[in-house]
Amino acid sequence: MNRTIFVYFAVLIAVASFPTNASAQKYLGDLPRGGEKPEVQKDKAAKPVTKVFSSKVMSTTQAEKLDVLYNNLSVSLWNYAITDFRYQKKLFSLMESKRFKTTRYSKEFSRDLDAALKNLNKNHSDLMSEITKAEDEYVFVREAIRSIDYEILDPLWRKKMDEFETRANTYFKMQHAFLKTYRNLVAFILKQGGSYYYKTDTQRVHFYRFEGYKFFGKSLDRLNKISYEQRKFLRENPPANIDLDSVK
Repeated sequence: MNRTIFVYFAVLIAVASFPTNASAQKYLGDLPRGGEKPEVQKDKAAKPVTKVFSSKVMSTTQAEKLDVLYNNLSVSLWNYAITDFRYQKKLFSLMESKRFKTTRYSKEFSRDLDAALKNLNKNHSDLMSEITKAEDEYVFVREAIRSIDYEILDPLWRKKMDEFETRANTYFKMQHAFLKTYRNLVAFILKQGGSYYYKTDTQRVHFYRFEGYKFFGKSLDRLNKISYEQRKFLRENPPANIDLDSVK
């Protein structure tokens, strides 16, 4: 399988310093493992797992194990995404207008931003490990499948696993884009210093210069758009037995 080596997430570094040179970059796996363990969220009205493999071969019973195995990978991606959305909620709350009543400081953002990045790296690493385990399990299940089915099953498995890994990395890139945009917005806010103020009658943050207000607004719009696109992307290929409202 052509594995995509996903090494670009950790270009986001601790928000306290905001270096911009390339030498300051880190790569996936450099950060400590942490974050919350995803919780499987099942729909009460459980649906049967899609027959991706069992409907194509004669060894139906054994191939159904592959259907479940493949669906479980999608469940994992879905639930890893839920942990990302929890961090997004925390990060959005730090951008509420009322928080601009006083000057903002890097430590206000660094804890949650660093935690969100660690969570992203851990989610990606864990899912890649699950893919490897699924490949090993496929070899085991395949031994109990009739050899006449191999001609269909082997290329189908490879195709579906490649598609899944591509889909997973597409999602992770979205979360990386979210955190990178957020980091840039925080750097801008810290640089602005006294160039903004909170207006009580409008309950909004205002900037003395239009350029500042424009960048602030466009950045928030981009963050909301990325978050929306992530949810839309996941809902296009939901696994069985998942509560779709969990990523509304």
